[in-house]
Amino acid sequence: MNLTKKTFRILATTALLSGITTNCAFADLQSPANAFTLSPQFSMDSGDYGSGDTINTYAMSITGSYDFSSRWNLSVSVVPYLHQNETYTDVVLIGGQPVHHTDYIGGNPHHSDTQIQAPGLQAPTSIPIPNISSPGSQTPSTPQPNNYIPTPPQPATQTPSINYPASNGPNNLSRAVGGETTEQVVKRHGSASGIGDAFVNLSYKLFEENDAIPEVSLHAGIKLPTADEDKGLGTGEYDYQMGVGLGKGIGRWFLYGGLDYNILGDPEYYDLDNYISGYTSVSTGIFDNMEVSLQLSAAQAATDVSDDSLSLGIGMNYLLEKYGMITAGLQKGLTDGSPDYSITVGYSISF
Repeated sequence: MNLTKKTFRILATTALLSGITTNCAFADLQSPANAFTLSPQFSMDSGDYGSGDTINTYAMSITGSYDFSSRWNLSVSVVPYLHQNETYTDVVLIGGQPVHHTDYIGGNPHHSDTQIQAPGLQAPTSIPIPNISSPGSQTPSTPQPNNYIPTPPQPATQTPSINYPASNGPNNLSRAVGGETTEQVVKRHGSASGIGDAFVNLSYKLFEENDAIPEVSLHAGIKLPTADEDKGLGTGEYDYQMGVGLGKGIGRWFLYGGLDYNILGDPEYYDLDNYISGYTSVSTGIFDNMEVSLQLSAAQAATDVSDDSLSLGIGMNYLLEKYGMITAGLQKGLTDGSPDYSITVGYSISF
């Protein structure tokens, strides 16, 4: 089987975790039939994601991929180590990257100290206060005619103040939700470490590449909620993904792209939206054992208070012949929903 196309399937899976896809264009290399491929990777993302506070996320992932036949492939990605330098009550990791959300008070330790004025719970803008004097303090009244009818006392109004607790974090956020304004105090919980979510992906090659058409593959995957939701390292819910990938070689160039639909679970204390993500790249060899690629990736926002992501990156693959392949990537975010920059370093070997 062609190592390039196999590498695409592996790295398209790890892209869900790292946010970077590093593709390979060594089109003349062959791997053994029914090969098992092991791909460890280290990634680091850094950005403020539109909040003004920098969040650094470090992850060590391991992907194992096995070809059952020339068309079927199964891959499993695990993240044995995940570290975030700062965690906040309104931030959760989705696809390995921090995403802001509107939080609601609940029993989850990560959200239990949230302070929010939610829609439908706002204090009224004014409270009627009857103008009734205390007994014994009445002002002597002026004698009135016998036909005088007293005017009932008119209520006065007082505007109440809503005092939110002082925040341990940097942001007090006012947001429009359901047509009403919510006030949320963001709490900082410090750094957190642990295992990340796992991802299982099954792909099927629908069409082989030839002179007229590109290779077309379909895939479906499931995220297993192995990350600690109490630390904000995951949602604690199962997520699902389905998509299509295309690949075509033109001389020394290789073009690849994909489109995925991501179905997110339903956490108890905040709302998530399903989203579409996509990526494209062009690669070419510059030496017999080295090639470079230019990549563009994008995704819709996963919540109503986060931004779409768009990133541009470069990648490098260095072939060590029978000893595997070294991969590296650098990515620059172009929108607030993306990391300011991301770095990945990985290794891949087939048995």
